[in-house]
Amino acid sequence: MSKGIQIGVNEIIEITYGVLLNQSSISYFYRICDDCQTVKRGDLFVAMSKDTKQAQQDIAMAVQRGAFGILFSGNVAISDLEVVWINVENIEQSLVRILRHYCIVGNKVLFLLNRDEYQIAMQVIVPKNNLEFYCGGIAGLINAVLESHANYFVYCDSHLNIEALPKGQQEIKILSQEKINEGSLPFIVSSYSLFNTKIFYQSEYYELTLPRIFVQLLARVLKFCEECSFKVQLDAFEGISNFKPLYLDEHGAIAKAGTTNKVLLACMDVKLYEQYLAYFTMNAKWAHLHLFVPAIYQEIYAPYAEVFGYASEEELFLQLIERRYNFALILGTSTHRLEERLTENKTEEKSLFEYLENPLE
Repeated sequence: MSKGIQIGVNEIIEITYGVLLNQSSISYFYRICDDCQTVKRGDLFVAMSKDTKQAQQDIAMAVQRGAFGILFSGNVAISDLEVVWINVENIEQSLVRILRHYCIVGNKVLFLLNRDEYQIAMQVIVPKNNLEFYCGGIAGLINAVLESHANYFVYCDSHLNIEALPKGQQEIKILSQEKINEGSLPFIVSSYSLFNTKIFYQSEYYELTLPRIFVQLLARVLKFCEECSFKVQLDAFEGISNFKPLYLDEHGAIAKAGTTNKVLLACMDVKLYEQYLAYFTMNAKWAHLHLFVPAIYQEIYAPYAEVFGYASEEELFLQLIERRYNFALILGTSTHRLEERLTENKTEEKSLFEYLENPLE
């Protein structure tokens, strides 16, 4: 952060309802940071850890790296009296108060989106000078709000409990999670397939890589864009990470979409996994569905489809390759991890063919 921006010590104490525990000659901070390893001289370090021992270690590193102040809750030992020590009752609530304060002062509006909404918004909203996207912790967002000339921020933080935030604030807005009736959707759905949805929106037809269970997400984002007069480009939409089918060839490597009859879909969240299970059970009755879950979940899902309970990642990948199925729903690993591991198989296979084609090289 530019040192032209100054965050007053007394201002922070007042905003957070904090208690100043010592007298220091420091009057300003230049940035807010919640990662002790990236602290710079002049930062206000926010000790996020709820573990007292870990918080103490983080604070010690932050002080060593030149932090001008420490914002913390609970009991920690004060070490360097040249540093400003501010105790607050609740760290997360204090950060939200700081965020709201600087949004109001800077006449900025923050839109809080969940992960899926954020991914859709990032792809479809046409970039503009007075709009910024930010995904990460609140401390980083506060810095972005202070530094940027943008008036609007679209924000996502998977660790932030959106529902716990105060409602009805003009400077912080949350997309309504209420279901939008079919007749009130901002587009017309012309047809669905298992993995795609065809819609008619603003005089254009689009085929989107988004199954029916996520149509409400798209509708919420588009309504939000219309209310804020943000232009959209739906042809830029490529999908969301929570729904990314992978096609597996006979060698156990990722293939091009539609070229094999084995499709994998992975997620880490049990609730989302059960949504997928219900979706495929209802809409792919013709297919051979196979569930891959950690061994402790095997009995829970046994009544719904053929289930394999794996005890290790190695066992999971071996069975994904060897077993027969049309669709494999995998709980307990990510799409990114599947891509990493199954692309390795393809690389090894390619290298072998290259060797056979060029045995003298």
